[in-house]
Amino acid sequence: MADNQLRALSRGEYSTAKDRADTIAGAPALYTMVQVAELSACGHEEIAAFMRSMGLPVPAIDEPAFSAKDVDAIIASHEVSEYGVLGEQTETQLLRAVSHTAERLAWWQFESLVDDAAARYGLDAAAARLVVLDKIADMADIFEEQITYAWRRHLSRIIRQIGRGAGELGPEAPEPTSETLPLERAVGFADLVGYTAISAKLGAGELDLLVQQFMRQCRDIVSRGGGRVVKELGDGIMFVTDEPVLGASIALDVAEEIGRDREIPPARVGLTWGRVLGRFGDVFGPSVNLASRLSGLAAPSEVLVDPLTAQALRDQPSFRLISQVAAAVPGVGQVRPYRLTRS
Repeated sequence: MADNQLRALSRGEYSTAKDRADTIAGAPALYTMVQVAELSACGHEEIAAFMRSMGLPVPAIDEPAFSAKDVDAIIASHEVSEYGVLGEQTETQLLRAVSHTAERLAWWQFESLVDDAAARYGLDAAAARLVVLDKIADMADIFEEQITYAWRRHLSRIIRQIGRGAGELGPEAPEPTSETLPLERAVGFADLVGYTAISAKLGAGELDLLVQQFMRQCRDIVSRGGGRVVKELGDGIMFVTDEPVLGASIALDVAEEIGRDREIPPARVGLTWGRVLGRFGDVFGPSVNLASRLSGLAAPSEVLVDPLTAQALRDQPSFRLISQVAAAVPGVGQVRPYRLTRS
């Protein structure tokens, strides 16, 4: 497609889904895999591996499914590995991370626009989707600016946090051994009480509002307290902090604030302090699993911690720890949890 046609698309003179997709992609799909291989000096399998890493379907070898932007991205990915900037496995991991996050974000944005169109114009879902398809290209530049700003802002925050942490630890800080997980983190799980029963009674719109309000409140509480939401789990969230005291404060804030206005049910929280492995923006390890299990044992508006976390918080005057009856925790065994409250 010629440049003048792309400019016409950006002015809204074409309105088919394919035209809109080409506009957002920034270039039309013109090239086959054979042509991309010639332009990029990459083999067919390397091109296919790139597409799989991006979470995109691998087209037939003679299908014109690649744009000039695709060719540029394939060449850039190849050069990153070829010149040793990153290892091939690391480059693949980062491609998967970017693609997974971008795909989820794109769906989130699209669905939000559909909801907005339906509410504003009194449309059903099908009609609202058609309106969004016709107008979404006009929003692409705004979305791109927001994504770039947010990514740089969060990366800047991470660098500052790591810098402060390194300064506080100092050169004499002990290094973890090969037998230990590398990061010490407080891990919290919070979920809505009675979500399954409630969801069976609500319509789609009401359920959506309930979940959105819960997630929004939790994210506000966690970010305000200096933590990070790792992921959202339908009726729950997982968050981490670098210090046990921060994790405990956030856990209590979530337990106290969620459900206070009675528009949504109360939450229950499990919290642990221990070593974890960080990968793909997520964290893994026994303490993560235990925090999840503890949230399932907690009562409404209650925070439960394990004995090791209780020990880490015991000398903090702001908190009170109340021993509970030992319980069998699947995959862990007998655990005597402690209820965490404010002093």
